[in-house]
Amino acid sequence: MRVSEGQRLRLLLTAIAVVVSQAAQASTPMIVAFALNWGIPTMLDGDVRGVFVPAAVYMTAAVTAALLLFCYTRMTATAAQAMLFRLRDDVFEQTQRLSLDFHETYTSGRVISRQTSDLESLRELLDGGVNALVQGGMFMLFTAVSIVVMDPRSGLVLAVACVPVFFLARWYQKRSEVAYRRTRISSARMIVHFVESMTGIRAVQAFRREHSRNRQYRQLTGEYRNDQVRAISLFGVLQPSLLLVGNLTVTAVLLWGGFRALEGDLSAGTWPGWCWPPSASSSPWT
Repeated sequence: MRVSEGQRLRLLLTAIAVVVSQAAQASTPMIVAFALNWGIPTMLDGDVRGVFVPAAVYMTAAVTAALLLFCYTRMTATAAQAMLFRLRDDVFEQTQRLSLDFHETYTSGRVISRQTSDLESLRELLDGGVNALVQGGMFMLFTAVSIVVMDPRSGLVLAVACVPVFFLARWYQKRSEVAYRRTRISSARMIVHFVESMTGIRAVQAFRREHSRNRQYRQLTGEYRNDQVRAISLFGVLQPSLLLVGNLTVTAVLLWGGFRALEGDLSAGTWPGWCWPPSASSSPWT
């Protein structure tokens, strides 16, 4: 399937939108640090800019992230539907070009399964899976960068947390490939059995094969159900494990930061010394 110049440009704009959007969302810790380091001292000195400047920056980041996320969602949905439209058309044309010998050995039920069930799985991936993966990955990347920039020692805790996340991701990847491949196979078998039974309904009824076909179909649907349960169960292990690692990481950062703040090694609104503003007195606003 060829990609046109218009689709390439749309994909490029989509990539720019998601990068800037996630960067704006991940910038909130630095904006809060800016408000604590400069905004509050400036406000205590009687300057109202200490309130309005951080609030304006925060609102600008929030509005920018929301608008770009809207554009990203619209563009990805349009691109995904265009790709699926082209793919469905290509599958149908290729099916018609194949020889009669192929269609005699490759049953119509399997062809219908490829056109419906398999393409529907691709649609679900493009509609939700890719969006969630890209947004989550970019947000995690920018959040990690902001933490390392603001306080490199807190970034060490984040680096340690990446180790169990990596092994969890590898575990899920290996097992999910096998599990979801089984669901596609069992789904195809179920559709093939249903389509062939309906197209040959006269022969089924003439030879009184209804109960036999029902029994086989019930067995196939049971296998499909079990395969789906196994695939979903893998995600049921992955998501709570990631939440556990994330919560433990946040707890470790808060505890370490709290003890450092008690010892005077860390302020409430930490800010890198090489980056403006280290303090209210050195701000160009004063």
